[in-house]
Amino acid sequence: MKRFLLILSALLLAGAFSLQAQDNFFGIKSGHLKYETQTSGGLQYNEVWFDDYGRLRNQHDQIMMEGMGNYNTEVIFRDGNVYTSAWFDDERDNEAAMTEGLPGLNYLNPSEEFIKQSQFKKVGTEEIFGKTCDVYTYKTKSLLRTISNKVWVWEGIILKMETKGALGANNSMMVTEFEENPTIPADTFAIPEKVKKVK
Repeated sequence: MKRFLLILSALLLAGAFSLQAQDNFFGIKSGHLKYETQTSGGLQYNEVWFDDYGRLRNQHDQIMMEGMGNYNTEVIFRDGNVYTSAWFDDERDNEAAMTEGLPGLNYLNPSEEFIKQSQFKKVGTEEIFGKTCDVYTYKTKSLLRTISNKVWVWEGIILKMETKGALGANNSMMVTEFEENPTIPADTFAIPEKVKKVK
C-alpha cells in the first residue's frame, strides 16, 4: 500500500504536466524545476526539464522508501508519446515502456469538458517562490478513488500542489528551485534506446 501511494503521487505530477500538442502548455519556452513532496509514506524529490513551451518534457522522480531503498522513475514526453523507466537504487532498467499520450491538462487553456467533469475552478491568487500564482481546485479519479487537488500555477507551471485522497493518500509538493528559459541540451529528451510498446 505504501508503495502504491508513493507511486500515485509521481503519477499525479506526471498527469498534471501532461501535454496537449496543439497548444503551448506553458507560458515560457523552457525551464528547469526541482520539487520536494511530502507524502503519507515518505519524502519524494522531483526534477523537471521542459522545452518548446512544454511540448518536450523530462521528469525524474525519486521516492525515499524506508527499508526498501530509493524508487526512481523517469518519464519523457514527446511527439504524443510517453516513455517511462523505473528502477530501485542504482539498478536501472534501460528498457522503457511506451504508452499513449496522457489526457491533456493545460492550465493555460483547460477544456470545457475537463472543467465540468473535475469541478475545476479558480479560488484566488497567492505568491509562491516570488511568483503571483493562480490557485485552482479540482477533482480527479484514480483507480476508482476520488482525489481532491489544489494547485498554485504560474504561466501554466505548477509551483505548489496539494492532493488529498482516500486511505490517507495526502501529498504536498513545493518547488525548491526554478530556472527560467535555460538552454536545455536536446538529448535531455532523447527517446530510450530500448522501447517496449505497451498495448
